[in-house]
Amino acid sequence: MQSTDNWLVHDHSMYEELLSQCQDAVDMEDWGTAEAAFEELIWHMKGHMAMEEEVLYPAYDARIPIPNGPTNALKDEHDNIVRQVTDMTHVLKSRDSEHAGECLSHLENLMMKHHEKEEDIFLPMASLLLEQDRAELLKQLNAFDSSKPKRKWPV
Repeated sequence: MQSTDNWLVHDHSMYEELLSQCQDAVDMEDWGTAEAAFEELIWHMKGHMAMEEEVLYPAYDARIPIPNGPTNALKDEHDNIVRQVTDMTHVLKSRDSEHAGECLSHLENLMMKHHEKEEDIFLPMASLLLEQDRAELLKQLNAFDSSKPKRKWPV
């Protein structure tokens, strides 16, 4: 998380760039590079999702406790992304560039839609709603230990 006018800005572009690097490597059938880029993507995503699910979403839900609210939908999308990422690790091991390319494209679409919802709808709304808690939340986000997420990833 970075501090800007919208103090809850995410660095989604980094994840999109890593996915693009993986896709480029798959296109060239450079499987070592593809797997390395994908492993780095997974590492960053684990921390990113943990920070959202363990700090940001609960803070939002404490302010507006809506059953089946926006954070539930975003967590469901996280679940779907995690499933796709897990599947993708197996697809990369198959060394089938056509299938891997299709799966990466599907994952990219899922991630882009999720990022758009967060960046265009949820984060601006959360930034306003949580403004009075900004200092404390930024402290929590900056001190967050992403090496021990509550979410268990199968990869």
